[in-house]
Amino acid sequence: MNLRVIGVYREPEFSPGKIDADAAIVDSALAELRDEGADTRAVDAAQFAETQQNDAHLILAMCQGAAALSRLAEVEEAGALTVNSALAIRNCYRDLLAAGLMRAGLSIPDGVLMKTGVPVDRRPLRALNLASPMYVKRGNLHALGPDDVRRVEDLDQVERTLLDFASRGVELAYVQQEAPGEIVKFYGVGSDYFCAIPQDGSSLKEPVRRALAHAARTAARALGLEVWGGDAAVEGESCNIIDFNDWPSFAPVRAEAAAAIARHCMLLLRRTVVSQPDRSFS
Repeated sequence: MNLRVIGVYREPEFSPGKIDADAAIVDSALAELRDEGADTRAVDAAQFAETQQNDAHLILAMCQGAAALSRLAEVEEAGALTVNSALAIRNCYRDLLAAGLMRAGLSIPDGVLMKTGVPVDRRPLRALNLASPMYVKRGNLHALGPDDVRRVEDLDQVERTLLDFASRGVELAYVQQEAPGEIVKFYGVGSDYFCAIPQDGSSLKEPVRRALAHAARTAARALGLEVWGGDAAVEGESCNIIDFNDWPSFAPVRAEAAAAIARHCMLLLRRTVVSQPDRSFS
């Protein structure tokens, strides 16, 4: 069977400082799939959004913008397999992310969504400890620049940061309590691959690694993700997930992650399209 696979690059505006790294994981995964006999090609998100005919069995979707996600939902409806799905990608926007993680029963720092305009409505902040450090983050997408995540220490700093966001056209912010512990970046593919890298270069104790892997996989299932990553704060044997991403760049572990993505996709493809090798999606 001639499997047809399209990789969709992330929009440049959603890859601040990581355009090459984000493209590299898509290219590496496609190369692994070619080794499995698939016919592959890569397109940018704008080209994907504008193309009305698509006969691919599988879309590797790193895109995040509204136009590309709308097209992705259309090809899903027509029967294509997408990794990740449009809904899963949208679930990682910050206005939906915390609620999705909370519904899954995961341990996450307290946080609130807030409008940034004048006057600042302080009422949502009652849920937080304003005497402890917090982070103010862009409230829709992930950070698009260095000023989209700010550490603040009191109410005045929160308000000044919200107003600065408003002046830059960012209408929604997420204010999140700082979680104690060592920051650990983690990466995963389905339930088959997991890697955790502490920020300080140390190694996690095995019980902590297992606990974090369980929490991360639970989060991925709740959000609908097949390819994922994020950040956690680890203190002792407790893990707080502080961020979760659809399809990160996997830069520190690109080769092994690309192989894991290809294996996972081949498994999904064998389950879904073997009986329909000639199906066309339009």
